[in-house]
Amino acid sequence: MLQRSILRLRSHLLQRCSALPTPGPPAAKALRLNLQTRLSTTKSSPPAHPRHPIPPPPPRTRPFYTTPFFTIPTAFILGYVTYTCTTTPTIPYPINPYSFTPHLITSTLPLSPTSSLITLSPKQPSAPPPSFWSIINSEGLWSVQIKQPQLQIQREYTPLPETLLQSEGRKVGRNPDNELTIFVRAVDGGEVSPYLLSRKPGDVVEVRGPVVTYAFKPEGALKEEEDIGNVVFIAGGTGISPAIQLTAHLLSQHTKNGKQRRVKILFASRTADEKLLPQLQELQKSGDGKQGGIKVDVEYFYDDKGTFIKKPDIEAAVVGLEMGNGGKDGRDVIMVSGPEGFVNYYAGKKGWKDGLETQGVLGGVVGEILKSRKQGGKIEVVKL
Repeated sequence: MLQRSILRLRSHLLQRCSALPTPGPPAAKALRLNLQTRLSTTKSSPPAHPRHPIPPPPPRTRPFYTTPFFTIPTAFILGYVTYTCTTTPTIPYPINPYSFTPHLITSTLPLSPTSSLITLSPKQPSAPPPSFWSIINSEGLWSVQIKQPQLQIQREYTPLPETLLQSEGRKVGRNPDNELTIFVRAVDGGEVSPYLLSRKPGDVVEVRGPVVTYAFKPEGALKEEEDIGNVVFIAGGTGISPAIQLTAHLLSQHTKNGKQRRVKILFASRTADEKLLPQLQELQKSGDGKQGGIKVDVEYFYDDKGTFIKKPDIEAAVVGLEMGNGGKDGRDVIMVSGPEGFVNYYAGKKGWKDGLETQGVLGGVVGEILKSRKQGGKIEVVKL
């Protein structure tokens, strides 16, 4: 209110002063100058009750525990915990299922223009426990993963048994160099098979495993069904590798329990010009049944000759092995292994559950055959 009154008074007096005539006595001129000076002084003068200035804050003192004092130890601790939790301890085995291990290609054996046998050996030789390979071979069908470094993808390959028969007797084992021999065939649009076929002896590839694809003794199986009985194996291309691995296992089991087994392999290949796998030839010789072992019978089908595995061929194999005998000598199994389209045609598509691949619903040619069976016991069907 005081300031408004002063402003109104100032405006009024200025009007009064401006109305005074310019020429006049010196007293009038002096009065006008005096009033203008006082009014200008009143406008710029501080209020009647001036505020006391706020004193500046005292200077901050820098504590001894600065940001780097905490940052450096914290980063060190977090790094150590992360390394400890994510780093797998070194395992003195030629391969392990946790990390990729460098392997050297020691030899390649071409079987056809598009297929080869490739032998791998650990780049850093190690001496695993004596039971290392025997435990793996007795656990189930197993494979290894091989990485394509440019694309950072991996594919599974089933190693072939190196030694089926030893001079001491019928024993399935591994050579002392921890070598892995895989059957590789070029696949149209494949990423890993062309990469492997382009490698030469001395090149390095990365291997991880083993990965068990089928357990010989499933959890929850009945006592009489823990062992495998007779087997019909339908194989396409490199799908013959699990068939050889399984038959080698049955040969080793025969030396322990003396049980008779029969294996019928229906093998479909692209061309008759492709050389037979040495391991397959050896299996046929060792499984001829003349020495009381298991009976191994292999029937070949070739695309370039127009021979294909048909429904009557599978029916004859099932009946010929008298499968489904009630599980007295183990469970009878039909296995289908090969490219995805091959497996889908003969046994139906696989399924997925919770991000894991499952066997899916039985279908295809094998499904039709088993549904039409009027008698016979249970037969297990496995898609590999």
